[in-house]
Amino acid sequence: MESVVEAAASPSYGDCDAPGAPDRLMRKAETVLCSRTDRILLVLERCTDNQNYLACLRTAEILGVQNVWIVLSPRGMKNEALIAADGWTSGHLPPPPSACRRCWRMAGKSGPRTWRRRDAILLHGTALSLPARLAVVMGREADGVSREMLAAAHRRVCLPMYGFNDSFNLSVATSMVLHHLFLCCPEARGDLTEGRKRALRTEWYGRLARSDAQRSEFLSRVDSPPPPFSDVRRPDAHRASWVPPKIARKELEQAASLAAQRQVLREGAASEGEQLEEQ
Repeated sequence: MESVVEAAASPSYGDCDAPGAPDRLMRKAETVLCSRTDRILLVLERCTDNQNYLACLRTAEILGVQNVWIVLSPRGMKNEALIAADGWTSGHLPPPPSACRRCWRMAGKSGPRTWRRRDAILLHGTALSLPARLAVVMGREADGVSREMLAAAHRRVCLPMYGFNDSFNLSVATSMVLHHLFLCCPEARGDLTEGRKRALRTEWYGRLARSDAQRSEFLSRVDSPPPPFSDVRRPDAHRASWVPPKIARKELEQAASLAAQRQVLREGAASEGEQLEEQ
């Protein structure tokens, strides 16, 4: 009898995300945690376009890279990008000299060297071997990575290109490089230590909760989390399209203007028809 009561009290977990699934938000967090990595660090250096910052940060998060350093350009960047850096990834804003030295130590280098553009290794195939820790530095749109970062680099790599254009957009290049690295090293996914997972779980559970009561409930489960989903993708029922309010207002204004123009044309056509009948 006790076993029957216990079975009835415990939730029935399915493999896939679904509306109304037990512990849905916590299981979503666990699914993401299972694919997060501390092995690859993304460094965004002196980017001058705030939209590119946001796109790179979103790309890193969705591909599973937890740690991102942002080396600010001399002119800085807007608050939107700073807020995004403090989202679901662990953002850090080191000053440029410090960033170079720390990347240097991570690569285990003893001195600077010069990398010519032609010396860059082509990211082709999956035979590339990744070290235990890897910092990937993406430079700004105009002239790429700084000389200081190149001097601290262990390798310089480039993506294969087959057209007349000589470079990719920064966010596109970032997504392609990170995706390629995970193809070369799939074991990097889910390499977080239990302590790191617990710290992120505590942070994420608190953010995902939609009320104080739910937050208390979620945080009480930090040491006994529910199982992850088999797939992180949300169900179709939760894929309702969303349009930013500013764009929605413009679309309504355009629709109203178009309707008014059509009404004017109808009235003009009706007036011409009446004149023809009178003749």
